[in-house]
Parts: sequence; structure tokens; C-alpha cells
Amino acid sequence: MNENTKWFNNKWWISPLNYDGELREGFDLPAKVYVRDSTIREGEETPGVYYTLEQKIKIVEKLEELGVEHIDCGYIGQVQDQWDLANEIKERGIRLKTYSHLSTNPTRWEDEIKKSLEAKLDYIGFGIVLTPWQLQLFTGNDKVTPEVMIGLIPSVLRRIKKLGGQAILDCVDATRSEMPILKKAIEKGVKMGANMVMLYDTVGACCVPAISYMIKQLKPIVNEVPLGIHVHDDFGLGTASTIAAVEQGAIYMDLVVNKLGDRAGNTSLEEVVVALEMLYGIDTSIELSKLYEISKYIEKVSGVPLPYNKPVVGRNTFIHESELHVMSALEKDKYWMCFTPYRPEVVGQEENIIFGPTTLHGDAIRMKCKQLGIVNYEKYVDEILEKTHSIITKKKFITEKELELLIKELKID
Repeated sequence: MNENTKWFNNKWWISPLNYDGELREGFDLPAKVYVRDSTIREGEETPGVYYTLEQKIKIVEKLEELGVEHIDCGYIGQVQDQWDLANEIKERGIRLKTYSHLSTNPTRWEDEIKKSLEAKLDYIGFGIVLTPWQLQLFTGNDKVTPEVMIGLIPSVLRRIKKLGGQAILDCVDATRSEMPILKKAIEKGVKMGANMVMLYDTVGACCVPAISYMIKQLKPIVNEVPLGIHVHDDFGLGTASTIAAVEQGAIYMDLVVNKLGDRAGNTSLEEVVVALEMLYGIDTSIELSKLYEISKYIEKVSGVPLPYNKPVVGRNTFIHESELHVMSALEKDKYWMCFTPYRPEVVGQEENIIFGPTTLHGDAIRMKCKQLGIVNYEKYVDEILEKTHSIITKKKFITEKELELLIKELKID
């Protein structure tokens, strides 16, 4: 195949159906999207995770190198560590746009806004709660209804703007809010000059088609105001839901390296950007080749190990064991794409081969013998297979280098 298309080139081979015109007619795809990284804010909500300021700055620097342009610093009006981070970002001349959120206590908002702007914060989010049970939890007052909260939008957004800030309407638990109430809140926020509307699937409680439906319902209301999505992974739908929102026109995405976050974590940065770049042809500004490096750094400083089969950055993602897979990897100059959708170096990984219980058909062994320049390998194949199998029963697999040594030790002529 000598094609060079969006679905087949020297970097990846994916399904041409992704770019089928009829399929894409149902989308409202943006040409470019923006990652609003929350590896620090949501990442520290992962049980047992704590970053020092020095580690946070190192993360921020790596995010900037990666191509991230926006970062969620947390509740900097209330949490000193988070204020220190936001302030340090600006003091060091790091170009990322910084974000924070107001707390749930209205009596603190004036001071929180002022303190946020002291750190030269770029955006302040007003988290509007529109579900009665959360309002009762946050306020302790049964009389504070969603309608009361909507009534606060004008004064809060005016206050942020009057003090020199840019305001975001953060629709907390949007996917469990009643749609008429959610629409009313967003209409009010847009009318009052919100610079962005962020929709939160706070507990990942929305199926993928419902996310699409929600965005379709709200796009006419926000009009030209940017729409963003924030999804938790409680049902394992973080990546799919975030992409579904982008399919319908959302352009900001809250993402976290290695899917860190409270409970089941948040939407995975590495999964979403790779999918959008390759499967949709959307510009994310992310340098894909640096994904593995930052993933391993976050694994180290967070102390949270990656699952071996984690997409994009997992240890097993580019290790081949089964017979046909190993054969394609052994002849990767010709057949790399047979069992790999994209080359490992695209995301900063390397390809490896092991011989295990599913690599004992004999054909991969024969191919390896040919590559070693052995002429009369056929009469030794059974012996090589027997010795390989014996080792595998003890240590589960052998590496390509170990197999080469095994073959050489047999002194094949």
C-alpha cells in the first residue's frame, strides 16, 4: 500500500470509515480544540497524591513543552498551595492561561476574586449548582433552590468583571441537572458576558449519546461563547464522552495525564488527544511524541502506577507476544501496521517483542532464524520450540535477545 491519506500514512493506519463524508455530516467538528489540563488540581484529588510546589512547577513546564495552553490551578482563593502555584506560573513567565474556581460560600467570593487576581489569574469560574441535593449539602439551607442560584449569576459575573477578571460559568453536575433549569442558567450566563461555559459530568453519570444530545441542545444557547466539557470516569466513559462533546462542537476539554482524579479518575489526556488527532484530524496543539515522557513523570511523582494495558502509554501497548503479531513486528519495515494502529515513536514509545505461550506456532521462530542468517534452521525448529517452551513454563516468556542467545547456543550450522 502506497497511500498517504488521513487514515493511512507513515505514522498510522486506521479505519477509513473515520473520515467517511456521510458519517461526518452528523458532526459539528471544530478545527482546533484546547486542553485545559487538570493534572495538578484533579490529580491531587487522587487519594494519597500530593505534589510539592517544585514538582507542580516541573509538571507545568512539561505541560507547556507538551503544547498545553490552559491549566486549572484549583481553588486559589481558599487554598494557599494552589494560590502559590498560580502565582509562581506568572512570576516565572510561563505562558499557560491559568484558571481557578470560587468556593461554595458566597460570603467569601469577593475576597476570593481579589486574591485570585493578585496572582494574575486569567479566568475565574463561578460554579453554579443546579441540583437540590447538592445545594442542601453546600448551603445547609433548604430555601436555596436552583432558581435562587440562577438569580446570583448576574451579580457574581459582574463582580468578577468589575474587578478585572474573565468569568467562566461552571455548570456543576450539569448532566444530572434538569435540562430546562440548565438552559435557563446558561442563557443568563451568556447574557451577562460569560467568557466560557463549562459543563461538568461530575460523577460520569451520562451515557455517550446523552452527552451528544446535551451539547446539541446547548450549542444554540451559547452561540459564539466557547463550550467546554469535564468528565469523570466512573463508568469508564471519560474518553468517549469527551470526544462525543467535541463531535458536537465543544472546544475546551478538561483532561488529566494518566487519568488521575478522585474515585475512578478523570478523562485521560493521552487517550483523548491521540484519538482526536488521528481518528478525527482535529488539531489539539499537543506534541504527541512527548506523551510517554510526561506520563512516566506523573507516574513517578504521583506514586500511582499505570496499568500495564493503559492505552497510549501503558507498558504493554507496544509489546507483541502472539505469533502473527510477533511476525509483523519482526518485519516491521514492511508490516508494522498489521497489528499496530500507529507507530510507537509517534507517542514517544518503543516497540518490543517477547516470545510467550502464544508464540509457539513455529513460524515466528523460523522468521527469527532467517534474520539471524541461519540456513539450515528447519531441522532445528522443533528443538528451539521445545527449549523455548521449557523456559516459558518457568518464567512465562523470553525476550527477543534471549531467544537469539538460545538459538546461538545450539550451534546451528
